[in-house]
Order: sequence, then C-alpha cells, then structure tokens
Amino acid sequence: MMSKLTFHRKPMPLMVEHRPIYKITQLLLVLYLSSRGKKSSLIRLHLFSWVLKDEIRKKMLLESANQNQILFGVWGVDPAVNISLQYAEAEGLISKSGLSYKLTQDGAKYVSEIDSEMAFKDDYFFLQSIGSKITEGMVENIIKEWE
Repeated sequence: MMSKLTFHRKPMPLMVEHRPIYKITQLLLVLYLSSRGKKSSLIRLHLFSWVLKDEIRKKMLLESANQNQILFGVWGVDPAVNISLQYAEAEGLISKSGLSYKLTQDGAKYVSEIDSEMAFKDDYFFLQSIGSKITEGMVENIIKEWE
C-alpha cells in the first residue's frame, strides 16, 4: 500500500528584479538616459539589464564606455526583459520598429515623473553617468564575434 502525498500551494514572494513593473521601469530608464534617440536594440537592452544586476559589471561597462569598446565577451539574456518589453509596448510606453524599441511620449512622461532620489536611485545615476556612450555599433562588434 502506497502513502498519499499532498501538496499545498503557498504564496511565494517574487524577487523585485523579476516583477514586471520593476523591469519595465529599468528598461525605460535605459532608453531615456542611455540610448541615442531614445531607441535601442533588444540585445543592447539585455546587456544593460544584465549589467545593472552587479556592481562589478557596472564598473566594467563604464570602462567599456571610456575605451569605446565593450569589455564583455558575452552577457546574459533574461526572459523577463522580453516579457517586460511586451507589457511596455502594450501600455504604449515604447514602440517596436524592426529589432529596436523606442521610447514613446507616454514612456518619456512616465520616466520624467520618477523621483530619482527615491526610486531606482543607483540605476538612475549610473545610466545618467554612462549616457549614450555604449553604442549599437559597439554591441554589434561583440555580436559578430559570437558567430
């Protein structure tokens, strides 16, 4: 005779970094503060999302900006980025054009209302300091090495 196993589903908190509104805001900040023309490719957004998770990566990206060459050989691709971009597009905060995403007026308004002293303080000032120095061309040069 076999014993019966029963499972009870319990609510589990979702890490802040994986909450859609957190990731949406982070990506909008990248477009607003660190992208030329408030526009970026998907793979570049993945790079920034990956970098923003770690202080050492942030330092390396700043150094990359100073050297005009990305010092990472590879970086992580997070499914939460893709999902968050879909939500942001559905809400009219970004628009998709080919393989790029562009901040809309509504997206820019949303970002401009963020109190940089309270919310996303570290990300805000990091992205502001790096500006648009990490170009699509720099990202493409790394991608070519993947092939």
